[in-house]
Amino acid sequence: MKTFVLGLTLSVALSFSAFSSSADAQNVPAQGGDTWPSVSDFAAPGPFAIHRDTNVGPDAAYDIVRPMQLGEDGRKHPIISWNNGTLYQIDRYQDLLDHWASHGFVVMGGHTNRTRGGAVHKGAIDWLAAENARAGSDYFGMLDITNIGAAGHSQGGGATITAGANVPGPAGIVTTMPLMPISAYERPHLAGHAASMLMVSASEDGRANRVADQAFTDVTTEFVDAQFVGVHEDAMNPGIHGATVAWFRYQLMGDVTAKAQFYPPTTCGLCRDDAWMRLRHKNSPQ
Repeated sequence: MKTFVLGLTLSVALSFSAFSSSADAQNVPAQGGDTWPSVSDFAAPGPFAIHRDTNVGPDAAYDIVRPMQLGEDGRKHPIISWNNGTLYQIDRYQDLLDHWASHGFVVMGGHTNRTRGGAVHKGAIDWLAAENARAGSDYFGMLDITNIGAAGHSQGGGATITAGANVPGPAGIVTTMPLMPISAYERPHLAGHAASMLMVSASEDGRANRVADQAFTDVTTEFVDAQFVGVHEDAMNPGIHGATVAWFRYQLMGDVTAKAQFYPPTTCGLCRDDAWMRLRHKNSPQ
């Protein structure tokens, strides 16, 4: 097992600061009664220095990136499981996964590009849940296993849809984020999707847009379709960092400032950002 320690040196510049907020530098109330540092710009690195472990988990086939110091001030960290696209290794997505970890999430991603079926997500989540319960583990009592997200790109986006429908079995996922998903094999699971979903498509990606259209028809849970001005490979574009971490902060940390990036549908942060061509809402919360 190789371990790396990372500093927060990433600098992200956006032409329009839709992800900035006027929130005071206070703690944000989170689900479960914990608190998280508020942020003024979701596109900027978060307040946590991060730590990375490689070749861990089932069959040593996963990497984890997470806050260096776990459990500070009694916090329990939400989990995000990640799945790669068919043509891209996990290191191609490292800036995105690091960004999420810098905001307090424990992010676990498999090495494999064969993610179809949801089992890669379930393997990561089940392993972390077991580590959270195992005395002596670095994660013992440190994780919020009631707030679990899943995300992935391309084939991994399709796998994320499937895992959110509890295939191949329950994993406790409460929200999903398919990025430019390809789901020719997994499209039937849209109707059975049991978690809330932010689907990120791209204006120049016809395959992902067809999935987004079908999802808008089939999904019965809270659903937001956000179309980025770009192409299929823009899952690696820093321009999506702000939106993606805002969704996870809203869904898994109860951050009401982050929720304002998606709601109300006509005046939300993304609705006013020229980097996003379209935002569609279905089954919006009250």
